[in-house]
Amino acid sequence: MRRQTRDRLVLPVLLPVGILVIIAAVLYGFSRILLAVSHNAATVTALAVTLAIVVASAIVASRRYVRVSSLAGLAGAVAGVAMIAGGIALATVGTEGEGGEGEAPGPNVQIVAVNIAFQPTEITVPAGAPFTITFDNQDDGIQHNVEIFDNPDFSGEAIFAGELTTGPAQITYEVPALEPGTYPFLCIVHPNMVGTIEAVEGGGGGGGGPVVAVAAQNIAFDTDTIELPANTAATIAFDNLDAGVQHNVSIYEDETLASPLFQGELITGPAKTEYQIPPLPPGEYYFVCDVHPNMNGVVIVGGGGGEQPTATVAPSPGETMTDAATPAPNGDVTVQVTAQGIAFDTAEFVLDAGQETTLTFVNNDAGIQHNIAISTDASMSDQLFDGQLITGQATITYTIPPLEPGTYYFYCVVHPNMNGVVTVR
Repeated sequence: MRRQTRDRLVLPVLLPVGILVIIAAVLYGFSRILLAVSHNAATVTALAVTLAIVVASAIVASRRYVRVSSLAGLAGAVAGVAMIAGGIALATVGTEGEGGEGEAPGPNVQIVAVNIAFQPTEITVPAGAPFTITFDNQDDGIQHNVEIFDNPDFSGEAIFAGELTTGPAQITYEVPALEPGTYPFLCIVHPNMVGTIEAVEGGGGGGGGPVVAVAAQNIAFDTDTIELPANTAATIAFDNLDAGVQHNVSIYEDETLASPLFQGELITGPAKTEYQIPPLPPGEYYFVCDVHPNMNGVVIVGGGGGEQPTATVAPSPGETMTDAATPAPNGDVTVQVTAQGIAFDTAEFVLDAGQETTLTFVNNDAGIQHNIAISTDASMSDQLFDGQLITGQATITYTIPPLEPGTYYFYCVVHPNMNGVVTVR
């Protein structure tokens, strides 16, 4: 090949093509290292290699004649820089594997957003240590996040502002260390979604303190007593063995369920979870499954004090807690239905035909709207009664008009999956 042809025709084409091939090969091979290191280390390493490619290429291109030896020198220089930067990156990986940036900081806690509400609303973490929040947004098509503040008014700038995510989706938040104290959190889109994080010394979400095992099987807990130490964070390792059934463990001051101390996330069996229980003062409390109130027992917190709550008597097989309609003082019929854990406590209630009925509706789901409506069937097209919506925790009395004998359908208009049968006889 004539030198003039090579210099003016072949090399001007081969040179950029060769450089591109070299860059592609280096980047492909080096990407394996970049993907293995932290974000900052990968950025610095990539910039160093890119700078080496640009500088070496500029030196080679500035020469009057570009020879094969020049291209080989370019490849060697870039490869050398890549090897040095790769070695530094790999050393960085080794350091981070022992607790650096590449490792998720501290313990993990879980928060679920479902039906425009957080579950649980009370979380305990160790003070002075970073932690992660696995945030599970189960509200289809709805945006939620978690923002943490240092005051109950949610004023000023948030200590931590989690990225908004549209459900159903999960995201992991990395939260910096908190000083001992109570920190309220909310969803910036739905300020009615609130909760609290308790940062405690030597305890919290990292699994500190004693661990108590509780299992649920055949719609029953395997124990009616949970013992916890006083003023110490603890963990309940909960195992739901009922396939396809939701259960949780919540702790209240007493069997009225008026004052929740801890509300565990609902899980559908078979599944396991760990609940981080905040420190409790000495006394005797009440634990229950929010979906199945007949599943309950006593929490004994070391140190004594307080009266033992009376356990709720479970209904006999085939009977629901509200099957029996009782006469009210004015001669009308009265029944009670409770909503808790995004579920009614009964799948059926019975009314007397031709009589006006007083229905007491208790909404125990804090911050969530429920009601009771009655229609002729599951299509909900012919509505016979539409009760006023109330936001929990609250109680309302509905007056149900006289109905003809038959079987009807009741439901919550906000959560149609909450439903059951009304038998009029």
